[in-house]
Amino acid sequence: MTKTPGKRAVALAAAVLTLGLGAGAAAAIGLTAAGRDAATARLELRVAGVRGALDTTTQRYADTLHDVAVTAASGGALATAVSRLTADRLPGAHQIVVVSPTGAILAEHTLDGSSPPPRTVLAPPPALARALETARTTGRPAAGPAHVLPADLDLPPAHRQSAIDLVAPVHDTEFRGWVVIAVRAGDLLRESLGPSPDVAVTLTETSAGGVTHRVASYGEASGAETRTVDVALAGHAWQAEVRPATALAPFPFAAPLALIAAAVVSLLLAGAVLRLAAARRAPAAVATGTDDAEVAGFTKAASEHLRAPLHTIAGFTELLHEEAGAQLDEASRGFLDRIGGSTRRMLTLVDELVAYSSAGDAALKPVPVDLTALTLGVALAHPDRPAVDVGDLPTVLADADLLADVLGRLVDNAARYVRHDTAPRITVGARQHAPGWWRVEIADRGIGVPADERARVFRPFHRTAAAEGYPGIGLGLATARRIITAHGGEIGVEPNPGGGSVFWFTVPATDLTPEFGPELFATAAQ
Repeated sequence: MTKTPGKRAVALAAAVLTLGLGAGAAAAIGLTAAGRDAATARLELRVAGVRGALDTTTQRYADTLHDVAVTAASGGALATAVSRLTADRLPGAHQIVVVSPTGAILAEHTLDGSSPPPRTVLAPPPALARALETARTTGRPAAGPAHVLPADLDLPPAHRQSAIDLVAPVHDTEFRGWVVIAVRAGDLLRESLGPSPDVAVTLTETSAGGVTHRVASYGEASGAETRTVDVALAGHAWQAEVRPATALAPFPFAAPLALIAAAVVSLLLAGAVLRLAAARRAPAAVATGTDDAEVAGFTKAASEHLRAPLHTIAGFTELLHEEAGAQLDEASRGFLDRIGGSTRRMLTLVDELVAYSSAGDAALKPVPVDLTALTLGVALAHPDRPAVDVGDLPTVLADADLLADVLGRLVDNAARYVRHDTAPRITVGARQHAPGWWRVEIADRGIGVPADERARVFRPFHRTAAAEGYPGIGLGLATARRIITAHGGEIGVEPNPGGGSVFWFTVPATDLTPEFGPELFATAAQ
């Protein structure tokens, strides 16, 4: 006679099965979150690579426009200077033309290997004519809207690329003409990003009427997640929409496999009640360990595998400058300076990436913080020592180190983004925001943030067109937002009456008295 299990045994077996499946579900959720974090980190690194590549290309174009305009204004060997330009220096360039105020062509050079018919006078289409007039009246570079080059009109429609015209005015004591470079946008993306990119990039522009147009694209996307990189050149801003071209998550099937494995193990262990605790702990350890490992892996890769080669490049560049600088010509020394500058910018990018990735995951250590003392310490630690008017600020409950980081970033922005030859004017104040919360405000008289950019300015790598020409990579405000969000607060920006901006954030209040010590000023001085 077969005995049926007792009610208690069945209940215990059901409990083992239920708890095992629950633990498997928790492991799957943890692995999914870890995969999502890893995918986000990988995408941000890819976006940083796109931004660096496009920044390098746009800087080459800006330098070329400037150099040729200076040569034309000084009466130098214009034809020689133009003929030396190559497609390697200007990815995607079709042709460069130097034009007199009357439209006579003073120098012309084709960079893409084609042989357009010779001409003596530039007959600009309406779009280019508007760009020429804008550059002449403003005295600054200008860009025309996307169009098809006359040289490409005979191609099949599928092979025609959109192109843009970059225009720089030529001045000495008076207006002398223009430098015009025609650029195929698709070739610019392809040659800047290189073969087989791990991203798909779509370049768009927004017309004066607010309509967005696709200018060019490169690569095939495999995911829907998108990041936007602003591309600023010649007084114009384009948007590069970046999507992954390959899988971002390291193990896309890890979560379902974990759930299946948990189900199988739970069924096998349903009769072994004494081993229930071990069966429950194992999946949880997998989830927690994987999550920590992904975050730590990103930070370690950025801090070790990227910093080391960049420091090597910087060191050898400086050594070469010191040891052989006197034997090099001016152009070669200029190349060394640009290598050093680019390396320093990349090191800054790595540091900012690490700070951004760590900001949202740092374990908060909230203590009563005297905001007045902390802000004064931040202002004194700033390398430019800007004049900061610090009001009577309250005591708040926050992580002193992280709050000093937020104040340092906002004060640095207020000191940096001012009109040229203008001293920064910074005021830090606070007022009650809601019961138990203070609103801290950093007001400046800088270049301001346009109304349609105030929500986007806190996104990673987003920079406004007005920020062109100012140093920065677009991660400072995004990092500040992650820190304030971790404190449960909010952050935003508003216009400052009379000009400039007021950046604000909210932070919890406290009735406790802070313990003054060197750590606050030491934190700000780091």
